[in-house]
Amino acid sequence: MGVRPDQIDGTFFTYTSLLSGLPGDTDKFTVSKATAAEFPALLGQSVSYAGLVYGSGTVNPPHIHPRASELLVVVQGTLLVGLVDAARNGTVYTAALEAGDMFVFPKGMVHWQWNNGSDVARAFSAFGSASPGTISLPTALFETGIDDAVLEKSFHTDEATVEELKHDLAPPGPSSSAFGGRARLPSLAAALLCVGAAFSLAL
Repeated sequence: MGVRPDQIDGTFFTYTSLLSGLPGDTDKFTVSKATAAEFPALLGQSVSYAGLVYGSGTVNPPHIHPRASELLVVVQGTLLVGLVDAARNGTVYTAALEAGDMFVFPKGMVHWQWNNGSDVARAFSAFGSASPGTISLPTALFETGIDDAVLEKSFHTDEATVEELKHDLAPPGPSSSAFGGRARLPSLAAALLCVGAAFSLAL
C-alpha cells in the first residue's frame, strides 16, 4: 500500500472528506469521491464510494465506468435515471427514483442521472472497484480533439452544430472530473440527443 506497517494506525483506514468535498452550491451537479486515489486504504479492496448532489434541472451526463458496476441510492429528492443495454440491441431502461430507492448500473454500460424536479437531490454510489474509472461521452466525443468532419459524418449533422456543442460543453470542475462532468440540462440537451443518435446508428 506504499506505507510501512509501523506507520499504519486507525487513521489510515479512515476517510473524512466525502461530505466536505461537496461544494455548498446546490444549483450545480457535483461529485465527491473516495477512490484509491483519495483513500489509499482502498487499494486491493475492490470498493469505492461517491457522494453526489444534483441541483434542480442538472444532469450527470451519459458516461461509462469501465472497471466497476455502480449501486446508487437516493437519499434526498428524486432522480430520473437510465442506462443503455448494448447487449439487447441498445434497449434503454429508465426509472424514476425517490429517497430510499436504489438502482444498479452494470459495469461498462452507458448510464446517466437527471434531477428533473424543482428541489435539490442527493445520492450516494458504491462501486465494485477501488478505481472504477469514468468515460464521459460528451467529453470524449466533443472535447478530445476528434476532427469535426468525423463528428459531422458520424452524427449526420453540420459543422455549425458540432461547434455549438463544443462551445456549450462547460469543462468539468475538479470535484467532478472522475465521475462525470458538471452541467445543466439545457446546455447539454443537444449533446445528449447526438449521443442517442450515435447509439441508434451503431447498434
